[in-house]
Amino acid sequence: MHAELVSGEDRCLIFSQNSSLPFGAASIIKIPLLVCVGQLVEAGELAWDLPLRLTVPAPHGTGLLEHLDNARPWSVQDLCVMMMGVSDNMACNQLIEEVGMERLNAILRGLGYRVSTIRRRMMDRETLVRGVDNTVTAEEIAEMLAQLYAHRLVSNAMSERILGYLRVNQLRDLIAWPVPGSAVLAGKTGGMPGSLLDAELITVSGGPTYSLCVFASGFERASRAKGVIAEVSEIVYAAVSAGNSSNPG
Repeated sequence: MHAELVSGEDRCLIFSQNSSLPFGAASIIKIPLLVCVGQLVEAGELAWDLPLRLTVPAPHGTGLLEHLDNARPWSVQDLCVMMMGVSDNMACNQLIEEVGMERLNAILRGLGYRVSTIRRRMMDRETLVRGVDNTVTAEEIAEMLAQLYAHRLVSNAMSERILGYLRVNQLRDLIAWPVPGSAVLAGKTGGMPGSLLDAELITVSGGPTYSLCVFASGFERASRAKGVIAEVSEIVYAAVSAGNSSNPG
C-alpha cells in the first residue's frame, strides 16, 4: 500500500509498505490508460468527440456496452465515461485497440512510469494463462493520482477533466466504506480471483487531499481482503482528519 498527502506540488508520505511490488493490475490499469488518452487528446492525436465503432469482441466482464447498440459509434468521451463510471471492459478494450499497446506504453515510459504496463486486453484469459498481464505498483498509481491533482501530468484543464472521469466511478466498495459521504473520492477499484485493488484520491471536507492505494492478494475469501482494505482506509482517514483539525491554519 502507499498513502501520501498532496497539496499543490507538495507531497508528504504518510505510509508505504511493499509499494514498489509489481501487481497484476486488473481494472486499475484503466487509470494509466485514461491518462494516456488525455495525453493523446492534448497532442491532437485523438479527440473527445471522435466516433469509434466497437470492433473488439464482447469481453463478458463488467460494464454495459456489450448489452447496448453495437452498430452505432461511440465517442472517445463516451468510452472513457463507461470505462471509469462502471468499469466497462469493452470500452477499455476499444480504447486499447484504437491507440495500440506499444503507443500506450511509450507514453507511460515518457511520463516516467517503469512498471505500469499494458500487455493484454481486459478478460483476455488466454494471454493471462501464458503469464502475460498488465502490471502496476501502488507507488506509481498513487504518484499518478497525486500528479493529476497537482496538474503536472497534463495541462490544468486536462487534469481536471481526467479527475472528473475518476469521480464518476459508481463502484466504490473498498477504500470508500469507512469514509464519510462528505469526502470527495476520485479513483478506481479492481479485482481478480485472489486479489483486490483500490486507488483513490480522497479530499476531506474542508480539509486536505491524500492519495491512497491498497492492493491485496493471497487471501482465500474476498470478505477478509475487503475488511483489511476498509480498516486501512479508516485508519488513514482518521489520521489525516485529526491532523487537519489540530492544524486549522
